[in-house]
Amino acid sequence: MDLPKGLHSVGPDAGDDTLLSAIASALHMSSAPITGQTAAAAEKNPSIWMNTSQPPCKAFSVSDTHIREQELKVTQARRSLEEALTADGLARAAESSRQLLKGKKH
Repeated sequence: MDLPKGLHSVGPDAGDDTLLSAIASALHMSSAPITGQTAAAAEKNPSIWMNTSQPPCKAFSVSDTHIREQELKVTQARRSLEEALTADGLARAAESSRQLLKGKKH
């Protein structure tokens, strides 16, 4: 999974995997908004100024445009999944019919 371009890690061990894990954990463990590190000092010395209730990334915001773009992606993914499931169901039904016809011929 790739992080959005606007998310940038701060602090020690500031890799994408660590940041993704921290964001997922923050979303799961708290109902508070996720904003990232809002203090500018956190970028200079994250060991001292890190807000532990927020993921280790620079401050960010989510706009209505971002939300609409994600909703569109989800809608498209659901359509693709629906098409794949329908095609799979049809293929299974056709295979079952072939198996039944084969059994009647023998």
